[in-house]
Amino acid sequence: MDKSIFDKYIAEMKAMQAFAMPSNEPKPIVNNDILAKELKSAVNAPDMIGSGNIVVVATAIRGLYPVENAKVTIFTGSGEDELILAEQYTNRSGKTAPIPLPAPSSSFTDAPNPIERPYAYYNVRTSADGYIETVNYNVAVFDNTTSLQNVSMYPLTSEPEKNKPIIIDEFESYEL
Repeated sequence: MDKSIFDKYIAEMKAMQAFAMPSNEPKPIVNNDILAKELKSAVNAPDMIGSGNIVVVATAIRGLYPVENAKVTIFTGSGEDELILAEQYTNRSGKTAPIPLPAPSSSFTDAPNPIERPYAYYNVRTSADGYIETVNYNVAVFDNTTSLQNVSMYPLTSEPEKNKPIIIDEFESYEL
């Protein structure tokens, strides 16, 4: 076979990958060291010396259609105690860039039944024009790991009472 065909294919795949990659960087709210200290009690974690990431993937029509420019807010707490950690918008593929967040050290995952919880919890609010806001509570973030959070967006309806935010509690016991 002609090698130029493979080279052309590889160049096309690289161009498609670069086009699909998130272009907007996370907007840091505060210094990570200060944030880790503030979050120690907020996320009920033993120590926040590690770091993990969240990538949010917003889609509509049962995951078939990416939602571009969806505003993603990562926060802890709720109501007046809400602490916003990062805000970002999805790209044309419906994805955010990895959002770095403090997490407990991965050393807590070494034991089969760790005494301390080896992950941190965060909340994810996703909103976009023409869609009902979705809030995912208790999304787990592990040290040295990128957590993918899929968010299904539903179109607004003509009936306002059906357009209330969709609340999803992701709380689950993650046994390692």
